[in-house]
Amino acid sequence: MNQLLPDARECQYFRGNLHGHSTHSDGALSAEAVVAQYQALGYDFTCLSDHLWIEPVFCAQSVLDTGHLDSDTFVTIPSGEIHCLGKKHDRDDLWHLVANGLPLDFASATEDETAPELLERALAAGAYVTLAHPEWHSMTSEEALSLHRAHAVEIYNHGCHIECMRGGGTGVADVLLQEGHRFNLIATDDSHFRIADFGGGWVMVAAENLSADALLAALKSGRYYSSTGANFVEMTLEESRLVVSCSPVSHICVSGQQTHSMSRNGHNITRAEFDLSAFDSDWFRVTLCGSAGQMGWSNPVWWR
Repeated sequence: MNQLLPDARECQYFRGNLHGHSTHSDGALSAEAVVAQYQALGYDFTCLSDHLWIEPVFCAQSVLDTGHLDSDTFVTIPSGEIHCLGKKHDRDDLWHLVANGLPLDFASATEDETAPELLERALAAGAYVTLAHPEWHSMTSEEALSLHRAHAVEIYNHGCHIECMRGGGTGVADVLLQEGHRFNLIATDDSHFRIADFGGGWVMVAAENLSADALLAALKSGRYYSSTGANFVEMTLEESRLVVSCSPVSHICVSGQQTHSMSRNGHNITRAEFDLSAFDSDWFRVTLCGSAGQMGWSNPVWWR
């Protein structure tokens, strides 16, 4: 039996936000206040991914050092929302990539650095890099394919969802999957704290311990799922038999290539089995949806 997700009954999951801002760039709260907010919500870690770009109006010119805010029960990961010019549908012509685990001396892009070049530089520096809010700034298929080496796509961005209903990433994710590219998915807040844009989207990471290095290693190996309130308990695959266990939901959907899908629908579903023997797709991803709209997303699984 292949454990597609670590069993939540047998290991510890850490809850965290990978995309958020402080007064180091354009957030409303200090780094200390941001950490206090997430601690109060019961999170285990957060990332102050302040904007990193040469424009001083809303961006910082350095990666924020938050190490002094770490404790035995809560950690931060040095991060940045890194920018460069050349994005087609953005009012500032800027690309937005979230890079978690950046070294503190990671430099802002120059005016002539391209998005693929910036991505490669962040990857070489050891960061976990995500295509941020693809729906918000209308990322085209061509743009997404040019950055297919990113680790992940934001499947949900809470700030963009509640501010302009452009918080999704399914379209870009599925284009990349249809073209054969392998990557993960994340749900985030993109919190700025000018409105209640925090505590809406997060990742649950099965790391060996609560440290930045262990969390990054687990993220890179896909040992996590994303959520706005629906939780996976276990997901296993034995030959063509997929079993999904979760918190009570109304819908469990298995999506694959082209338009292939399978689903279970009802009330308070906590377990569903799917026979994939006739599922004509090399990959699948699982989405949970509760009666109150709470969501959960697995990472894509390439199973044959």
